[in-house]
Amino acid sequence: MDKLSVEKNSMKPKYLLLADSIIAQIEQKQLVLNERLPSVNRLSAHFNFSRETVFKALNYLSEKGIVKAVDKIGYFVNDVSPETEFRVFLMLDKFTAFKEDLFNSLLATLGDRAKVSMYFHHQNIELFESLILQNLKSYTHFAITTYINENQKVYDALDKIPPEKLIIVDKYEPNLARGYGMVFQDFENDIFNLLVKNIDLVKKYERLVLFNRENAPHGNFIKKGFDRFCADNSFKGEVYNRFSPDYFEKGTLYITIDAYDRDMVEIIKLARKSNWELGKEIGLISYNDTSTKEILAGGISVISTDFKKMGEEAAKMILEGRREHKSNETKLILRNSL
Repeated sequence: MDKLSVEKNSMKPKYLLLADSIIAQIEQKQLVLNERLPSVNRLSAHFNFSRETVFKALNYLSEKGIVKAVDKIGYFVNDVSPETEFRVFLMLDKFTAFKEDLFNSLLATLGDRAKVSMYFHHQNIELFESLILQNLKSYTHFAITTYINENQKVYDALDKIPPEKLIIVDKYEPNLARGYGMVFQDFENDIFNLLVKNIDLVKKYERLVLFNRENAPHGNFIKKGFDRFCADNSFKGEVYNRFSPDYFEKGTLYITIDAYDRDMVEIIKLARKSNWELGKEIGLISYNDTSTKEILAGGISVISTDFKKMGEEAAKMILEGRREHKSNETKLILRNSL
């Protein structure tokens, strides 16, 4: 306890002086990993600070991951590595190659100014809620992807995070308290605008079919944009929630959004069986680009957002203290299948 001291006559707030003192002791190895800190009452009496000031200092250190609170026991040293300016809680729905791009870009843009911990909720609302509640006081910022059907429970959990600390990534979530940031895919307008931009290619086909899998979390947004495009441009448009050979006809442009690309593969197989060439007798657009789609069947056209850009924009909001709602860049990459 005697090792702890604060700078006198400083203009800094008292809670930061106390936090700096604890950090200094950790850096000097006077406090070691998992060592218990003096109680709130002892710190308050020793420095003649209010309990509120002590709690504020400990919460500040908890957000940075330097100390951790153990319920009904006290505070312990949690991290003895060099201090960083930011500590970021990143929670994604699942880990894919696209989300790996987002994570790596976020990490690279933040650089050595931040530490990032990654979690996954797997579209489970109970896990989603518990991860947020368990970590509310342990991070300076929260970057979260939702894609969970229980919208009200999602909003209730997110509303527990101070809005200035929250950035929503990937899915559009407008119904939250003001003041949070968001970098999102504008699925409805993206498909509408991209089809309009390439309408001369789309006009090669007499019929448009969207396969909207029931488990696709963004499917309803894409369907709205697809339906609007067909209505505005007098196209015959059909939507099915599963693939069937019964829907396979010459002169059709197919759009698939299945995350596992099962519908895309079935269409390619049937085209080969019928001796129909992609981009001529039938057309095909798939969601989310991969290196395989670049070469498969002479090249599959894709609608794909830039997940690297999404991670970069989220990181810039953290570094610059900006909180805005920004749609992420999405492109139609043209290949032989269209």
